[in-house]
Amino acid sequence: MIQRIFVFSILFITIIANAQTDKEYDIDQLTSDFIKDLQSKKIDTICVYENYCVGCELTYDTSKIFGEETCTDELKYQPAYVFWKEKGITFLTKINTCFQYSGSIVSKNNFWDIYFSNKDLIQKEVIKPFEYKILSNKNKQTSTLKTSHSCFQVFKMMNKNGTTIKVFDHFKLKKINDTFSNKTLYNINYEHNINLKSKLIIDILEKTTSEAEKNNIFKKTKSR
Repeated sequence: MIQRIFVFSILFITIIANAQTDKEYDIDQLTSDFIKDLQSKKIDTICVYENYCVGCELTYDTSKIFGEETCTDELKYQPAYVFWKEKGITFLTKINTCFQYSGSIVSKNNFWDIYFSNKDLIQKEVIKPFEYKILSNKNKQTSTLKTSHSCFQVFKMMNKNGTTIKVFDHFKLKKINDTFSNKTLYNINYEHNINLKSKLIIDILEKTTSEAEKNNIFKKTKSR
C-alpha cells in the first residue's frame, strides 16, 4: 500500500516520476515499442493510461518490497498500462522495466463507448486551472493558483483516425485549497473539471488498473 508521508527514515524512498534518464530501458520507449507491435498486428484501437507524481515523496509496504514478485524499479518509476481491443475483446497489460506481461482480458471496457460516442467533444474539452474569486475586489476579478508538485493522470487514445491525449492535474481537480496564505480558496472550475467526459474515462481507467493490481491479474512472461 502506498502512502504519502513527510518524515524521512531508513525505509523512506523518494521518487520523482518520469525521471528515467539513467535507465537502460525507458518506460516511454517500451510502451511505444509495444504499441508498434500491436499495430503491426492490425490492432488499431489502443489506450495508454498513466498515473504518476512529480516531486512526490512516497513510501511502500516494506513487507512487499523485496519479494520475488516485486519489480523494485517500480519504487522509483511508475508503470504504464496499455488497453487494446482485439476481435471485440478488451485486453490490458502493464509496462515496466523489469518484466514483460501477458495481456489479460478485462470486462470493464465501457470507456471505449464513452470515448467514441463523445470523441469530438472530448477533443475540445479543456481542463481549467484552479481559479478563485478575489472577494475584496469590487470588480469581482479572479486569480489562478498553481503548485510545483502534483500528481497527474494521463490517457492517450489511439485509433486509425488519430490520437487524443488528455492530462489531468490533480491540483486542478481540488474543490478547495486551505494552504495558501492561511485562506480557504474555492476552485470555481471544480464542477466543470469533474464533469468532463474525459474525466469520466480517467476514473474508469484508474479503477480498472487499481483493481487489476489488487487482484494480481498481470502475469509475467519473462524478465527484461
